Amino acid sequence: MQRRTFIRAAASLALCPALTLALAQPPADGYPGKPVTIVVPFTPGQSGDVLARTLSDALTRQWGKTLVVDNKPGAGGTLGSKTASLAPADGYTLLLGSSGPMVVAPHLYKNAGYDPRKDFTPIMNVAGVAQVLVVAADSKYRTVQDLVAAAKAAPGKLSYGSGGAGSFQHLTMEMFKQRAGIDLQHVPYKGSAPAYTDLIGGQLDALFDSQPGVVPLLQSGKVRILAVSTPQRVPSLPQVPTVAESGYAGFDALGWLGIVAPKGLDPAIRDRLNADLKKALAADATKAQLASMGMLPIASSPDEFARTIDDELVKWGAVIKAGQISLD
Repeated sequence: MQRRTFIRAAASLALCPALTLALAQPPADGYPGKPVTIVVPFTPGQSGDVLARTLSDALTRQWGKTLVVDNKPGAGGTLGSKTASLAPADGYTLLLGSSGPMVVAPHLYKNAGYDPRKDFTPIMNVAGVAQVLVVAADSKYRTVQDLVAAAKAAPGKLSYGSGGAGSFQHLTMEMFKQRAGIDLQHVPYKGSAPAYTDLIGGQLDALFDSQPGVVPLLQSGKVRILAVSTPQRVPSLPQVPTVAESGYAGFDALGWLGIVAPKGLDPAIRDRLNADLKKALAADATKAQLASMGMLPIASSPDEFARTIDDELVKWGAVIKAGQISLD
C-alpha cells in the first residue's frame, strides 16, 4: 500500500514541470490564429486609413496571417468606434482610434455610444499629426502676431474655416482663440476642400488643418503656413515656428492615431500586439510612408497611451466647455 502511494506521488511530481509550463504559456503564443480586422472609422483614402493599411501590410508580413481593414465612417468617427467597442475582446477586432472620436466626440455628443476609458484597451499610440495654421499665399498676415493683432483690432470680423463643426480643425482654432484672447467667426464646411477654395479666394482669413492635408497646396504655392501646433517644430517643416514660440507657451494641439481593442483584452495579447506594432514602425517602408504623410512616429507603451487618452480628454473637454460647443 505504501509502495503504491509512493509511486503515485512520484508520478504526480514528474508531471508538475509540464503542468507548470502549460499554465505559464501565454495565450498570445497562438495569436493570431485567424484573420484580424482593424476597424477604421473614416472613409478610404484619408490619412488614418492609409496608416491603417500600412500597418496592416507590415503585420501581415510578420504574422503570415491576413489583417483586414474595415472602413466604417460616419458621425465624426463615432459609428465605427462604437461598432468596434462592442466586438469580442479576443484580439481579432482592433480599432484605429484617433483624437477626434476618442477624446473630442465624447464631449460633443450626449451619447457617443462608448466611453473611451471604460470600453477600450489601449495598445499603442502610433503616430502624431501636427496641425498647421494656414493663410492664403497672398495674405497680408505673415506671422501669428500679425493675425492676432488684426483680430484684436476688429473683434469678430475675421473668419476661419474648418472641415465641420466639432472637427479637430475647429477645436484647434478654438484653443488658439482662447489662448490668444481673440474673437474669430467660425465658418464650418463639409470637408476641407471647400474651405481651402474660400481661403485661397479671400473669403476666409485663416484655418487650422492637419499637415498632410496642407502639403499639396503648400507645394503649389497657394497657401502659407504661419505656425505648427506641436510643442516642438516638425522635422518636415523646420523653418516654420510653433504657436508656442509665437507667444503662447505650452500650446499643444497634436492630433494622434493609435490602436485600441475592446475592453478586456488579455494583457499577453495586448503586449504581443504592442511589440509587433513597434517592429512594424521600425520597418523602412513604414517610416517612409509616415514621413511622406507628415506623421510623427510615437510608438508608445499601452500605459503611456492610456495616460494620453486621460490627459487629452481633460484638455479638450476644457476647450469645448469654454467655447460652449455642442453638436446635440
